[in-house]
Amino acid sequence: MANSRSPERVGGYLLLTMGTEEKGKEMTTKEKETCADKIGSELADREAEIKRLFDLANDSEDDNERDRAWEDLNSMDYGISESKVYRVIWSGGGPADWIEITTDKYGTIEKVEYIYQDWFDGARKEVAENSAVWQYAEMMLERVSA
Repeated sequence: MANSRSPERVGGYLLLTMGTEEKGKEMTTKEKETCADKIGSELADREAEIKRLFDLANDSEDDNERDRAWEDLNSMDYGISESKVYRVIWSGGGPADWIEITTDKYGTIEKVEYIYQDWFDGARKEVAENSAVWQYAEMMLERVSA
């Protein structure tokens, strides 16, 4: 089940395409990789591609190749969104806990996450909009913006 990527240029855009599974072989639920399983290799792939483009853009002796690399670097994003994260810290030792309030550029809450850490371990969980913690987050944002 190799995951191969090959850059392809379509209409001036650089596309990364995924390799396909062997035909006729269906994956069972147990065989399917989750995003948590894939994130390390996906980040490594993205890092390698960006490094390759930076290397070409900075070190290539071919002007066309260098220009194309800069063009690819500047056009590879899908878009840029703006958000702000506020951290309300309840305790900072071991264990530590806090909430992170993510807002859009207009100050509207997009999500609230509760984070709990104890020395070398940690976890985060999204908070429900109808919860007391969400209501507390709204109160904290009003305090910050007052």
